[in-house]
Amino acid sequence: MKEFIRKFPLSNKYEYYLLSIIILVGGFIRFWNYGDMPFMHDELSALSRLQFDNIFDVIKYGVMLGDTHPAGVQIFLYYWIKLGGTSEIWVKLPFILSGILSIWLVYKIGKLWFSSAVGLFASAMISTTQFFVMYSQIARPYSSGLLITLIMVLFWSLYFFEKRSYRYLIPYVLFSALAAYNHHFSLLFAAIVGFSGVIFIKSKKDLLQYGLAGVIIFILYLPHLKIFLHQLSEGGIGGWLSKPEWSFVFDYFNYMVHFSILNWIVLIIIIIVVVSMRGNSFLIKDSILKRALLIIWFILPVTIGYLYSVLRNPIIQYSMLIFSTPYIYIYIFSFQKRIKPIIISILIIVLMSVNIYVLVNERKHYMVFYKQPYQELFNTSIVTNSDKDVHIIDDCIPYFHDYYFDKYNGTVDYFTKRNNNISLLEFSSYVDSIKNDVVITHALTGSELQIVQNKFPYHLGVQNGFTYDINIFSRKMPMDSNVIVKDTIASTNFENNYGNWQYKSSAVKHDTVYGYYVELDSTTVWGPSITFDLEEILRNNYDVLDIAAEFRVPEFDSKTLLVGSVYRDNKAMFWNASNSAEFNLKNDSVKNVFLTIDMRLALKNIKSLEGIKLKIFVWNKSKSLVDINNITITSRPGNMFKYGLYNRLQ
Repeated sequence: MKEFIRKFPLSNKYEYYLLSIIILVGGFIRFWNYGDMPFMHDELSALSRLQFDNIFDVIKYGVMLGDTHPAGVQIFLYYWIKLGGTSEIWVKLPFILSGILSIWLVYKIGKLWFSSAVGLFASAMISTTQFFVMYSQIARPYSSGLLITLIMVLFWSLYFFEKRSYRYLIPYVLFSALAAYNHHFSLLFAAIVGFSGVIFIKSKKDLLQYGLAGVIIFILYLPHLKIFLHQLSEGGIGGWLSKPEWSFVFDYFNYMVHFSILNWIVLIIIIIVVVSMRGNSFLIKDSILKRALLIIWFILPVTIGYLYSVLRNPIIQYSMLIFSTPYIYIYIFSFQKRIKPIIISILIIVLMSVNIYVLVNERKHYMVFYKQPYQELFNTSIVTNSDKDVHIIDDCIPYFHDYYFDKYNGTVDYFTKRNNNISLLEFSSYVDSIKNDVVITHALTGSELQIVQNKFPYHLGVQNGFTYDINIFSRKMPMDSNVIVKDTIASTNFENNYGNWQYKSSAVKHDTVYGYYVELDSTTVWGPSITFDLEEILRNNYDVLDIAAEFRVPEFDSKTLLVGSVYRDNKAMFWNASNSAEFNLKNDSVKNVFLTIDMRLALKNIKSLEGIKLKIFVWNKSKSLVDINNITITSRPGNMFKYGLYNRLQ
């Protein structure tokens, strides 16, 4: 240990103080409101896969059969919660500490490869960027993998750049094996680093030592190989994500600077300053080779992950790049000149201050991240249940209910869609059977949400956050009459029209039971329609449109579609439809068919609405006899925070 410390002397007081500030600030923003930090879905899901009597069942059922990640973190958590329980404070603690220690390690690696200034700049970015802050606060294999791979790279660097000693090679081997057990992408990164060492082999002795190290790493991984091969045989290690867009890497770089123009400007100015100031460049041995390695270490995981996602199973996410991202910072700042300590200090303090300002005020990290769906759902439900008769409808893993009912010391009637494979007809029948006066919903589709509101018409409240919308509906009108009313964009009952509806006047019929309606028959494919300029009807690009159409089907086999199409210059950008058959339109019965369009999903990343149109129409695809009694199109505010942790907040 003394020898290790001797190799990393803090040569100047400024360096010691500045590094201390960087680490203390990083720790402070990670521990901010520590007691209020909730679990995310992935953390609760991981805990649910630990509910076995022994470690062997955890590995078999909780990892091999129930997960796509390696066993390392699950094994650690199994014993960790035995020591201190399953509270958020206890479970998250080692991951936060891993994130803080990683700041120091990035500094050490930057200093060893180039200079102390490079290490300080890189560690300042790790300390205050949302990417690294957030993943330090999540009990998943990202912060732990970052720590493990940084230690691995540190000892790899000492072995090749300082001394070919077993003192460095042995810990490199151990932490390479731990990286393999932590996450498939930390395994990939460890393999890339390992093969990179070949270019520094200068003798047969080096080749023998380093080759033996690689063999030992593989032997240490052998116990896990069966699990990995099984996960691969089940269709791969991903699959639930969508394929990445071609712009994935550009979006990632934007995410790394908080989607902030201010962040971009400050970072670019600082890079220009440290590169172009007067002064001598550091003469770093093998600097070209080192910089090439840093680029390769970043580019290869991105490329492999992207190609795997496109060609086989979608797996790539920003989180998987956490193991390789620190080295792009080291690369960027490796071109700096010899700069006075006071200037370095000022630049780093400015950089960190802007990062934190944007983190809090533009990214709204502590507002968005600290409100997670399940804590909000169950807290709201139990509080509401104290004076109202509440029923929850959600899509939760059953363990989640048990966890929060125990945490809040209360229970609420509930139904979860998870693992039930429920149809709209079955869902509607279940909603009809509910006896409670209030229903609180989470993770429902747009059609399911409209079915609930059709039975519980008074919308008492909504909570929006990252990945969730929690809605409260009541069967009865509240005493204070305080309900949420959706804006009506257009409606028609074919006697009175609100909006520019298009339909054949000859198709309008009337009888004493149903009033006015439009009749479609075997000669009519296209029913009533209406077209809007989106600029005129949307308040925000993330508004949600609900369409409800009342159908009567004299013919049992009707498959009439209620369609929404978004297009520009007659080129479709989005298309969605609800099939009347899914709503159990029996012979001569009258039923509502529901369609919901989330405009944020429809528009994706498009900002300008100029020239974009929305058409709502009825498509009599089966050319059967169908009567349409009325259609109503309403708008409600969307959720700007729904994807806010990984996308620009609008």
